[in-house]
Amino acid sequence: MSMEPGWYPDPFSNGGYIRWWDGQRWGASTSLETAAPASDQPGTPVPMPPPPPAGRGGFGAPAYPGSAEADVAANVPLAMWGSRAWARILDSLIEAILTAPFYLWLVWPPLQRLLDAVPADGSAPSEQAMASFQADVVGVSLTLSIVSAVVSFLYEVPQNVIWGRTLGKRATGIRIRPKAQDIALTWVQATIRWATSTIGSLVGYGVFTLLDYLWPLWDKPWRQALHDKTARTVVVSTRR
Repeated sequence: MSMEPGWYPDPFSNGGYIRWWDGQRWGASTSLETAAPASDQPGTPVPMPPPPPAGRGGFGAPAYPGSAEADVAANVPLAMWGSRAWARILDSLIEAILTAPFYLWLVWPPLQRLLDAVPADGSAPSEQAMASFQADVVGVSLTLSIVSAVVSFLYEVPQNVIWGRTLGKRATGIRIRPKAQDIALTWVQATIRWATSTIGSLVGYGVFTLLDYLWPLWDKPWRQALHDKTARTVVVSTRR
């Protein structure tokens, strides 16, 4: 039995939202359950959300007809993988430029000591000098990692909360939004998203980073990366 068009509890969120049902499939429009959204049909009264029909679908979603997530995702202008990849490259370059002065400040002293240890005839430094340099670099490696993480956080998280996109995403015409509704990210969502990428790259030695950014190529229907999944976000195109 098909339901009448109207606003119903959103089967794709964790509660608190309602989603428009046009009589055949779910739309992209959502609203807070306590709000009274305008109907998709001008002049049509907005029905109050009825109790969910009996039965449950996969992952605890109400067993509404046509509740496949693909129906909802099809109405969202999801970003192409190439746009996301170029945005990540641009953001990485910007972060590298911002971090470079700190790297030079931390690495220059041990490098200067190594250069001072080079013999006047230009031959290679002694093994003792090389060992001392390597020990110095290892000693500052933790500090370098912390500096990189702080710069990355300050660059990405505030931009994603305030504007939904970094400079790289602006350049490629994409932005981030919560999966359940087209609203601004919270600080928690933006931080979880950033932390997943950052911690994963530190622990996974680059393997996680590669897998993370390739994931949207086969993820259906939302084209999410792993850091999108943990933060429950999607990346959409701003160019229609």
